[in-house]
Amino acid sequence: MTLRASSYGACVLSAELKHYPLTPEAGSGPVCLDFRSWPALVYEGVPGLDGDAEFRPLPSGEAGALRLVAETSDGLRLERTLRLQDSYRVLVEDVFLNRGSAPVVLPDHAISLGAMGRLEGEHHLKGMEFLAIDTLASTGGEAVRHWGRKRFLSRDVTLSDLFQEPARRGGGCARVAMTRPLPWEIREPLRREVDWAAVKNKFFVQILAPAGGADGCELIAERAVPAGEDPDDPPTWAQVPELARVAAMLRFRGTTLGPGETLRREFSYYVGPKELASLRALGAHQKEVMDFGTWKWLCEGLVWTLRVLHGVVGNYGLAIILLTVLLRVVFWPVTHRGTESMKRMQELQPKLRELQVRYKSDPREFHRRQMELFREHRVNPMGGCLPMLVQLPVFFALYIVLRSAVELRFARFLWIRDLSAPENLLAGRIPLVGALNLLPILTAVTQAWQTRLTPSSGDPSQQRMMMFMPLVLIFVFYTMPAALNLYWTSSQMLMIIQLLWQRRRAPGALSAQQ
Repeated sequence: MTLRASSYGACVLSAELKHYPLTPEAGSGPVCLDFRSWPALVYEGVPGLDGDAEFRPLPSGEAGALRLVAETSDGLRLERTLRLQDSYRVLVEDVFLNRGSAPVVLPDHAISLGAMGRLEGEHHLKGMEFLAIDTLASTGGEAVRHWGRKRFLSRDVTLSDLFQEPARRGGGCARVAMTRPLPWEIREPLRREVDWAAVKNKFFVQILAPAGGADGCELIAERAVPAGEDPDDPPTWAQVPELARVAAMLRFRGTTLGPGETLRREFSYYVGPKELASLRALGAHQKEVMDFGTWKWLCEGLVWTLRVLHGVVGNYGLAIILLTVLLRVVFWPVTHRGTESMKRMQELQPKLRELQVRYKSDPREFHRRQMELFREHRVNPMGGCLPMLVQLPVFFALYIVLRSAVELRFARFLWIRDLSAPENLLAGRIPLVGALNLLPILTAVTQAWQTRLTPSSGDPSQQRMMMFMPLVLIFVFYTMPAALNLYWTSSQMLMIIQLLWQRRRAPGALSAQQ
């Protein structure tokens, strides 16, 4: 990593991450997180030592270190030392010294995290915002607060909500008319002690953690103003903000320094990829910026497994396929019992129809006879649902991991140039959809094949639903990252192989279409 610092404010203007290319194109250069519009590590509220103050360099005497110093007219001196560590971490040491002969007031002040926006060519899922701010409160035992999303069944206010009038927050924007256009910027103070604050986009993050915590925090966000929006023309107003940049500041209470007295402040400043191993090494729950949610223990296990498999095969596409095989092996007993249960249920359909005709005027007796039939033939009517229910947590966890895993950014596999985005073949040449994505189509084909092989319950409404499932999958998966489509298609193919094996093993069993 290469940091570019400025003598004005002793701040960080950019961070160049050499191991992460800017685009998939050869020669695009590395990712450069540009903070020039809102620099990182600059003080606000300290006249003479803020972003307008010019610092002069001092000899550091150590490799990978930068020392800068500035002094106000009343003798308040700030000496800053930046020490570049391994794994995208910077140690920041600030020493305030009163060199005058009279007490000096250090007023309430704040230190910034640089503004972050979307990177060039970054794919975004519709309805999902990756620009976000996270904070960890120092007291009260609170968990990490993710200001980019709302927790399930909570009344959390998100960054997007803060742009709205109070009556329109929390879903009220669909019911309450706007009285003014959305502000282009919001600044929300948090008057509580925090251990750290983080500002992030889809793949990269800054985390600023002061030793001993901070006295407060301020959330800052800007929205993209749509072309044609007129402040005097309500029909042109954006109803929901699209975030353009996010930033944050950690706030500290003021103090008075007597002559010769010092105030020392130390920070850990991480600026790099949202990579679980690097973030876990930071401690203090900073790995929570991955925002894995309810299934974080499962997500972390899947990330670890994916990285191990990549270390074996050297390609993340193959690693996803191998991970799918492993999951299918783990769930084989459950899926096998489920399909066998569905097969037995299908074989009972003639007897069930006979019971329906015989007891159509007595539903209670029909239900009793039906349950007796199930017990006699050892059939569980919910047995076919069990495999899906058991695998749902794994699918949700994989979805969370694969949608924003930095390891998949620009990872290639066969014709796919970027597993973290749709395939986008023939981009701009396909009417209506804009680009050709083959994997969602293959997903629909394999779903149709699997439906044909799967024993059915005989319920006409269920059969109609399964008939339309391939079209639903195309609609849902068409704009999803290729990694998710690759997992789903591989999983479908393995399920088809399992069903073919079961049919060959029991050739007398009825098929789904008989």
